Amino acid sequence: MDVNEKSCAICGAKSVCFKQLSLLELELADAHRVELKYKKGEHIAKQGSFVTHVLYLQKGLIKIYIETEQENDIILNIFRGGDYIGLPNLFTNAPLQYSVAAIEDSIICAIDKTVIENLVLQNGQFAKTIIQTLNNCTLFHYRRLISASQKQLNGRMADALLHLANQVYHSDTFTLSMTRKELAELAGMSVMSVVRTLKDFAQNKIIAEESNNIFKILDKAKLESYSKYG
Repeated sequence: MDVNEKSCAICGAKSVCFKQLSLLELELADAHRVELKYKKGEHIAKQGSFVTHVLYLQKGLIKIYIETEQENDIILNIFRGGDYIGLPNLFTNAPLQYSVAAIEDSIICAIDKTVIENLVLQNGQFAKTIIQTLNNCTLFHYRRLISASQKQLNGRMADALLHLANQVYHSDTFTLSMTRKELAELAGMSVMSVVRTLKDFAQNKIIAEESNNIFKILDKAKLESYSKYG
């Protein structure tokens, strides 16, 4: 983990939320934050720890996941540059309910949680965008719960691939940064089931997997059908 410094006011990776802040508010946040660089695979935060900062992902890819006593953990979500981690811990002293780790080399701004809470109370537009972000995450977790509890393997894998294409990589062709184990933890499947389902999808020309972990979605309508009907 490396440490770097840069002003919030001139940051080119400023979030939609922070674009609602005045110069004085940006300077306040700037005085209470630190920029950190993490390597792929490096742990960022530990489940059960105290939450003192909200994390803003400038660049990279990270996972938030619940550690279990079983073979597989449970990946709750994958975040890319422009996303926040730790917003559910605002205005509460509850410990962190999940762990955070880098899937790719990542740059994070850790901002004092108390400063974010004060900005929420003082700036209505900032508060609105924070609430919108929280709502989107909540709705996604509802869909994940339905997928894990109600859908069969094809539906779960379709959900995972569509989420990666639409929300994470923003392309139907992408280089998967995750291991097969992580993909299984995202889809709520065993590693063996992931391998078998991906093979079936490839044989049916729904996806193509090339060297260097490059995935191509060939029949998105079929994936969406699996996602819809489970």
